Amino acid sequence: MTFPKDLLPGTIILALCAILFYVTTTFDSDPLGAAQGMPATHMPRLVLGAIAFLTLVMMVQGFRSGQTREGDAPPWKMWATAAMLALTAVLFPVIGVPLAFFLVCIALPVLWGARDIRHVAAFAVAVPVAIYVVFQILLGLRLPLGPLASLL
Repeated sequence: MTFPKDLLPGTIILALCAILFYVTTTFDSDPLGAAQGMPATHMPRLVLGAIAFLTLVMMVQGFRSGQTREGDAPPWKMWATAAMLALTAVLFPVIGVPLAFFLVCIALPVLWGARDIRHVAAFAVAVPVAIYVVFQILLGLRLPLGPLASLL
């Protein structure tokens, strides 16, 4: 019996979401009246829920398409992307979230073959601005801003 190509990665992602959701139950929480902005457990759970939902959609689409793949190795670009995102997470406290996302939003499209510099530049500016507006201004979460903190 063959399985859709997205079944194994989807199962791994769902298992990681479940583990990380459990980790959020170990967070210290402030009483809702004392918390400023969103409590520490809400945002990670919201993001994990979105990841799990999109993973389930991916798996259902894989079952519907009926496409299978026999043991193909992931392309090198996937490993380069994973390494770049891991490095970005390490650099958040050093260079700040907006600058880190700006660099990622330039590097990833170029890595995956984007050649229209205008689109890449617009994407690289829009994503960090959107992240700042949503998380810092609307949700009241304190993001590490790095060297940009002195400008704001």
